[in-house]
Amino acid sequence: MTLQATLLAAALALVPAFARADDAKKNDPRSSSNPAIDTRTTPNQATQPDPAQPPSQAQQMDRGSMEHGKKLTDDQVLRKLHHVNQEEIQAGQLAQQKGTTRDVKDYGATLVRDHTKGDQDVKTLASKTNLDLEAMKSDARHLEKQQMMQNKMDQLQKMSGKDFDRGFAQMMVNGHREAIEMVKDARGDAKPELKSFLERLLPVLQKHQDMANDILSKTRDTASAK
Repeated sequence: MTLQATLLAAALALVPAFARADDAKKNDPRSSSNPAIDTRTTPNQATQPDPAQPPSQAQQMDRGSMEHGKKLTDDQVLRKLHHVNQEEIQAGQLAQQKGTTRDVKDYGATLVRDHTKGDQDVKTLASKTNLDLEAMKSDARHLEKQQMMQNKMDQLQKMSGKDFDRGFAQMMVNGHREAIEMVKDARGDAKPELKSFLERLLPVLQKHQDMANDILSKTRDTASAK
């Protein structure tokens, strides 16, 4: 076989291999030469939410967390404390009426006494800046919380015996936990006079929560002993 014939045979042998490689490239979805696949994307396309789609649960939770994390103004703190005091006084009066143990009745009396005193202090601070403590009554979120609180009070009204004691104690544990968190968050940026009041208020709220936890523990022990 001559040299020319040998080179021709080698070239012909390589043709199928080149053809297979070209077909593979055309069928590769990552290849920009494939007209069916457009690999061009706009910046951050993968992370851009579709405005036509409703927000996901995670996005809603993120928004809720950010809203919850907003710092309250001094006026908002005083208004919230005023309504907390009113709710705790109402709950304390109900406990004195429906409680089945001396602990529950005494705790109810403590709530009425301490939150009445606390509300007087709130009103004194509000009067110095002519703050209307009832201004939140037209706020939609406040009205929603007020309705939730009233629903809980209505449920307590329907309870009796140990069920009332247990439900009341649980409600006080949860309510005072939220109040304590609000006071702790607010005191850092509060003006000196309000900050001093919040510092005095904090141990009172903590004592109330501890008392409620103690009552709740006793009601559970009584239920498990049956």
